[in-house]
Amino acid sequence: MMNLIHFFENQFMNLRVSFEDKQKGSDLHIGKLHAENTAHQYDTMIADSEAAHLGFFGVLPQITLKLGNQTAQTSVVDTIIADFKNRCSRLNSYFISTKYDTNPLYKVFFPLGVMEYTQHTNKGNAKTHIDAMVLAITAHTTDAGGVNVLHEFQAFQTRWDADRLLQTTDIGLTEGARSTRNDGEFEWAVQMQKNLLTLALEFIGQPEKMSLFFSQQYFQQHRSSASEHVGTLTGLVTRGHTDDVPEPDVQVHVVDGKIDDVYTKEDGTYRTQHLKDGFYRVQFIKAGFITHEIKIEIKTDEDTICDVAMEMSGQEIS
Repeated sequence: MMNLIHFFENQFMNLRVSFEDKQKGSDLHIGKLHAENTAHQYDTMIADSEAAHLGFFGVLPQITLKLGNQTAQTSVVDTIIADFKNRCSRLNSYFISTKYDTNPLYKVFFPLGVMEYTQHTNKGNAKTHIDAMVLAITAHTTDAGGVNVLHEFQAFQTRWDADRLLQTTDIGLTEGARSTRNDGEFEWAVQMQKNLLTLALEFIGQPEKMSLFFSQQYFQQHRSSASEHVGTLTGLVTRGHTDDVPEPDVQVHVVDGKIDDVYTKEDGTYRTQHLKDGFYRVQFIKAGFITHEIKIEIKTDEDTICDVAMEMSGQEIS
């Protein structure tokens, strides 16, 4: 029997997958999208994924690609340079086939010779070479083969500017961004789930294609062992002193726990990420309610249950 409910669950929200593994998995997923984006069919997905990644993790991904065998890796910008050099070589071959290489205007495209572009383009001069080639083709579009050729070289500009920025931008995380991080996690998880289902539909019946876009190793549920000395905090938050009125959206903050805050669900339940065993102060926070603080003990390989009744601020509880 098929379990269709599985497709309505968002596995990327799994709290047993560490923040670090989610970040690595998201980073590599975006890199894989870039690698498979040969016809720019994933441009929108990449842009949306990078925005969600930035919103949750606070840093743009350092994208890497796997090229050739499993151990050979190169950066996205190196791939852009290689593609650009190859395209310049093909453009030169077109000029030779049309005898344009004998035209004085040929120097407009390759003022220092074709090898300057096809062999000597590097990170230091790539932007200059790409911009110069776009400028030349814009002025002599028909001679270069038409508007489609211009669009190809303009795409190099777009790719270079975007991906070079990703490699050089570093936005630091701050401890004070906990609520933003939680909002960001939801947006990121929704985007990842959207990507997963979109790609699954595109390659329906071809589960082997998953490895082209995701690395399962980073989304494995973490299983604790006795040697790790970790446990979790879980429980139910209700309103007032009643046990049947769950209170959603209560922020659960483990003081000095060095984990992300979590929020109670619609049914009032919550579960934190893993905590090392020991004693912690836990705060339950929501606007309009008195902040509730309690001391709990986390024990190895156990769920510590902590149920809380929230009292509304400025009101008597009958």
